[in-house]
Amino acid sequence: MELEDVPVDGEITGERRKNKEKGIYKFSIFRVEDLSPSPSKGTSQPKARSGHRIASYNGRIFSFGGYNPRIDEGDEEMLEDPFWGESCPLFKELWEFNLTTRNWRKIELSGSDIPKQLASHTAVFHPVYSGCLLIYGGTGNPFGSVTSTALHACDVRTGKFVKLRTLPSQDEPLALYGQSICLDSTGTLYTVGGTTGFQYFMDVNSIALTRSEPSWQRLNSSDDSAEPFPRYRHEIAVYDGKIYLLGGGTSNSVCGFQTIPTFHIGEKYWYITKTNCDKDATIDEGDGDGYPDARRCHGLVQTDHRVLIIAGYDGHEIFSDVWCLDLLTMDWKKINIELPKPVYFHGVTLTQDDRLVIFGGVDSVQQNTRTNQIYSFWLKIPSLRCIAWESVNHYIPKLNKIPQGKLREIGIPGDLIESLSDGGKAIFG
Repeated sequence: MELEDVPVDGEITGERRKNKEKGIYKFSIFRVEDLSPSPSKGTSQPKARSGHRIASYNGRIFSFGGYNPRIDEGDEEMLEDPFWGESCPLFKELWEFNLTTRNWRKIELSGSDIPKQLASHTAVFHPVYSGCLLIYGGTGNPFGSVTSTALHACDVRTGKFVKLRTLPSQDEPLALYGQSICLDSTGTLYTVGGTTGFQYFMDVNSIALTRSEPSWQRLNSSDDSAEPFPRYRHEIAVYDGKIYLLGGGTSNSVCGFQTIPTFHIGEKYWYITKTNCDKDATIDEGDGDGYPDARRCHGLVQTDHRVLIIAGYDGHEIFSDVWCLDLLTMDWKKINIELPKPVYFHGVTLTQDDRLVIFGGVDSVQQNTRTNQIYSFWLKIPSLRCIAWESVNHYIPKLNKIPQGKLREIGIPGDLIESLSDGGKAIFG
């Protein structure tokens, strides 16, 4: 079932509201759900933050880094953190959110190569090494003063960081932050753009992560007259041998979506792809002519040939909207939902079964505040097994408190029992 085959429903209808009040489980796509745990004694969760990144692995969401200038260095809840004194107001933290139990767990970090670049970095799971989170780019504080070109690898089951071994290369990317990355189906990682804090770039580099000792390659030519406007906090998608560049900007500009700068990977050149507006969008949706408003610091997820952009900021307004671009037809579609609050510099990721998750971000320019709320909605109908497991957890919300032997007795499969617990085997020695 594809996105356009399912009626978009962002409102809780009267019947669904009635079911919800009765406590009856009913699955629905495109319905935003607040997954944030209720504050209670003895439970921990991340502080509100922005500039972090999140990634999905094995039914869990992992969040690294972030920034919040409103949290004091002497904050009581942060005093036990071994890095807070040196990193404040940046968070040298890795958090795990279990989508089944809806609990946060702070992972103890170790190793001599924990990155200092904790804001506007990138995060993705390694295509070969199971449970290996890659952190690339980003900046420390003051912004632009602490940057790196290293790929930092973390075993999320132990919290141990190492630097990923790469062969020396003349094509190694510049040390920037606010760049964007994506992985293609071959396990090649692409990085595009970014800033030093003073100057913006539009370099295109790649590294084949499936090789035992990969090396960086620069793909774009320095004299390409079609190279797009340099920027940061844009997002990219890769499909059919092309990289699509969506949004972004500088400290005082933003880029729109009527045309999409496109990089042909095989031929190594930039060109412009025209997109088609959503003719069903009303005049108050997007920029008034069926396209998303220009923005930076938004989120992006990709599912096959469809790309969704989520929220963002244009220098004046924070957005709470969601738009879909079909890379086959280049048609825009406004998804008929709104996030509970507008955000930018937030984290977004997509699970293996097409559940979109959003965490954190700046939620007020005037108050300079951030949020630690976590939301999700489904893009497609997942397997019946997945829906059944969701319903079991709806009716028995504290399954993780029941002894595993009891769970086995009532017929719950072993892998689902495992999803209720934390921990695992280490990857790195």
